[in-house]
Amino acid sequence: TIERLETYIKAELGDSALYKELSKIAPNDEDRKLLMEFSEDELSHANEFKRIYTMMTRKSFNPEIETPVITDSFKNILRERVLDESGDFRKYGEQYMQQNINIMLKDAYYRAMVDENVHALRLLYMLSK
Repeated sequence: TIERLETYIKAELGDSALYKELSKIAPNDEDRKLLMEFSEDELSHANEFKRIYTMMTRKSFNPEIETPVITDSFKNILRERVLDESGDFRKYGEQYMQQNINIMLKDAYYRAMVDENVHALRLLYMLSK
């Protein structure tokens, strides 16, 4: 569980940074706003996982995340993110179903799962315009 939390913290921080960078090249204000909301959601997930990690280990975990460099088109990145977000929805759903001991962790998985699904749906909306 500890190693899994470290992986999830890094991934959520990386996703937050990516959405923040993507918002800078968004073609309109609506997309920019949605991407910043995604960034905040991902940061919230990371912070919740970090809090649980600290409670479980009595240590903090604050990995350095490099600022992503955008090298592909906006639309192509959105398409990739749909698959990543829907995969995260499934991953956190599986963790939610398996977690029967730590209710705080179960709740964190649930919140992350719901947000990842919302992100995937909204990314599809952005791509459909």
